[in-house]
Amino acid sequence: MKKIARNMILCALMTMSLSAVCLAEDTTATTTAAEPQATATVTATTQAAPDQNVVDWLDPAAGEWYSTKGNLVMTIEGNTINGCAVTDPKDCTYDYPRTGTFTIHEQTGDRTIKMDLMGHKSHQYLIVDNKMPLRRSLNADRYESIGGVYLGMTEADLTAAYGQPSSTAEDQGTDRWIYDSHHMDAYLQGGIVIGIRIYDGSDLKFDKSGLTAGDTTGAYAKAYELETTPEAPTEANAISKAYKLPQGEYLRFGQNFVQLSI
Repeated sequence: MKKIARNMILCALMTMSLSAVCLAEDTTATTTAAEPQATATVTATTQAAPDQNVVDWLDPAAGEWYSTKGNLVMTIEGNTINGCAVTDPKDCTYDYPRTGTFTIHEQTGDRTIKMDLMGHKSHQYLIVDNKMPLRRSLNADRYESIGGVYLGMTEADLTAAYGQPSSTAEDQGTDRWIYDSHHMDAYLQGGIVIGIRIYDGSDLKFDKSGLTAGDTTGAYAKAYELETTPEAPTEANAISKAYKLPQGEYLRFGQNFVQLSI
């Protein structure tokens, strides 16, 4: 009888032990199955699909952007700036040059930024909030300059070289700095030079070719190996089409001036 009783107790203990293991496995299986569902739910509610208008606007601006001091300050990828989502495109243009206002969702909070994208190659610039110019390269890169003034030159460097202008004027979204004594105009946007114009009688020359405003368009075609000889308009205040130079720079001609611009 004692032996039978002992066997019954052992069977009961084994049955309880097996039951405990099965319950533990069921609990683990239930928890494991539930967690992916919860994760999927969170992902679906927190990651909204990117706004295609934002993606399309930012696409030609994708990559790294440097300040005029050579610091990397912005990286654009997809619909993000420095890893932060960009939304709410407003007042956007998608041709050249393009402009737009957006909301960027940063860790410290949301803020609105305005951006203008312009230029090509070495002279592609991103102007943030009309005051912070960013460029593609660590250092300023250029092909030609006039009297030491080059495209992408900062307002501070222009002032250091030529002083304050004789006068200024707003000109189609740019700040036009007029230097009467040199018969030169410098066009600035966002604090950098995007155009330089010299008129007949200017003492300034193109630094690479040595040409002046008084030289013929044929001389420019030869010096810069242009595909065609530029045609200068005969009407006052008119300007020619753009003639391509290396590194995203262009020549334009008027009745009494020649211009280097982006």
